Amino acid sequence: MNLKKKILDKIKKKNIKIAIIGLGYIGLPLSIAFASSNIKTFGYDINKSRVRLLLKKKSYINTINNKLLEKYINYNFTPSSNFENIYNQDIIIICVPTPLKINNKPNLIYLSNVIQKIKNFLHEGQTIILECTSYPGTTKDFFLPALKKKKFNIGKNFFLGYSPEREDPGNKKYSVIKKNIPKVVSGYTENCLEIVEKTYKIICNKTYSLSDINTAEFSKLLENIYRSVNIGLINELAEVCKKMNIDIFEAINAAKTKPYGFQVFYPGPGVGGHCIPVDPFYLAWKAKQLGIKTKFIYLAGKTNKNRPILLLKKISQIIRKKKIDRKKLKILFLGISYKKDSDDVRNSPALLIYKKLIVNYKNITVCDPFVNFKMFEQLKNIKTVNVSNLSKKSNKQNFDFILILNNHSKFNIKEIIKKGKTIIDLANACKGLKDKAIIRL
Repeated sequence: MNLKKKILDKIKKKNIKIAIIGLGYIGLPLSIAFASSNIKTFGYDINKSRVRLLLKKKSYINTINNKLLEKYINYNFTPSSNFENIYNQDIIIICVPTPLKINNKPNLIYLSNVIQKIKNFLHEGQTIILECTSYPGTTKDFFLPALKKKKFNIGKNFFLGYSPEREDPGNKKYSVIKKNIPKVVSGYTENCLEIVEKTYKIICNKTYSLSDINTAEFSKLLENIYRSVNIGLINELAEVCKKMNIDIFEAINAAKTKPYGFQVFYPGPGVGGHCIPVDPFYLAWKAKQLGIKTKFIYLAGKTNKNRPILLLKKISQIIRKKKIDRKKLKILFLGISYKKDSDDVRNSPALLIYKKLIVNYKNITVCDPFVNFKMFEQLKNIKTVNVSNLSKKSNKQNFDFILILNNHSKFNIKEIIKKGKTIIDLANACKGLKDKAIIRL
């Protein structure tokens, strides 16, 4: 029996051992998905405090509750910071960050570090699958040189694939744990593709195979750049509507009655998370290497990046007009994560606005029932208030300004806004409420 058949047989019998490198918003849910499918799963992260929490069966992501960890830690799921154990795993899935440098160029240092950490523990019969979002060619550019140095025959005695991550933190309907998200899969060879496809069929309801890895990498960028362009467009149109005294949300509700050709996007404080703020620049950078100027894509990325800065200027103007002593002025932030009902603060426009305002206005309180402020170094010094205390009628706490950045489902907006003299709504949370104190941006 050749190596490919041996691996496929192990997958079929669920005797396969899977390593997930990177236990963040993508890697941890993916680990639980495999573990819940009765697969021996080993999670690796250089963040030792994360690993210590997991070993104590405590979660640092609100979409993964402690009960799930209690069920699978030390049963089918073993977290570790010891990368030597990679030698004992059959399939290695990499889920590390791929951020941007200050100049909007790809920063693939985390991926480079992973390769350095695992290269000495790779051997024949293993499979590497990259899930990170990056420019087309990343998988081949980063892994082929290292694998060829070890004289592996890719597709024969070692296997390489790419499957773009599809996880939406805070989405209650679709998740990799619920196994209801179709997975795009690809491989360096047909043998590689077959192994990658069978691996993901363990944890998802449907796979979609692509002919090559570059196309799969591009498909992920396509998904997010499509959203980036449309979000940038709707935010720009929101500014036009303000000048024309038009309610953008009323216009959107009218447009979405059309049963074809229109998909709904709403204006907000900007884009956040790991993908949409980053992906346009990854593709624009790669295209530039090929002599192509992606003006439209680059413009969408810049438009979204500038959105919170534009709103910050408007907020500052509103605050200054009130002529309140800075030392006495009290501000409440509702929401600091980048989107509704999520604890993800990566590239959060709300957090960016907070960081800029706190420079001039020291008395800012933040309420976000989904975010664990103790888990993030950048959030530890933020003054917070509990949402249940804030919503109580008996709580006499008042604020000069309440900034609504997220319309979290746990917010009792009608009750909370009574505690503010001026309400600045950036999330359409005050929809239907008529109050002169409410300013919609």
